[in-house]
Amino acid sequence: MAFGYEWSKDNSAEIAKGWIKKAGTIGELAAKIKVDATTLEETLTKYNQYCKAGEDHKFGRSKKHLVSIRGPPYFAVELWPAMVNLQGGPKRNAKCQILDPYEKIIPRLYGAGECGSFWGWMYNGGGNIGECMVTGRIAGRNAAAEKA
Repeated sequence: MAFGYEWSKDNSAEIAKGWIKKAGTIGELAAKIKVDATTLEETLTKYNQYCKAGEDHKFGRSKKHLVSIRGPPYFAVELWPAMVNLQGGPKRNAKCQILDPYEKIIPRLYGAGECGSFWGWMYNGGGNIGECMVTGRIAGRNAAAEKA
């Protein structure tokens, strides 16, 4: 059980709730997920061709990850962007200069964003984008001010 919900073993409960869309044809699935049926059919055909050839020319997936989609039934799940968070990485100072393990500045090396976060010692949910913008600006200004 994750986050207070126990997922059904066969996805039937999630299909009944509408979380997973199920259809007998690609056209029916396209209508349920509100995408162009021709485009979805062409995408599926091209993907299955990549699987048959053992090479994905569009995204470079390895052969072992190419599994053709055959059906029916066909399924779709709505996904949307989510924030990810990185903990750890190189330590940096207030000027966003990267420090070595002995707290000495590594010349001309700057860091920004979540890698080597100011919050490395704790989880700072909700501060990710702000930290990226602020440290990017600080690191950029300081790096640009370096003498050649």
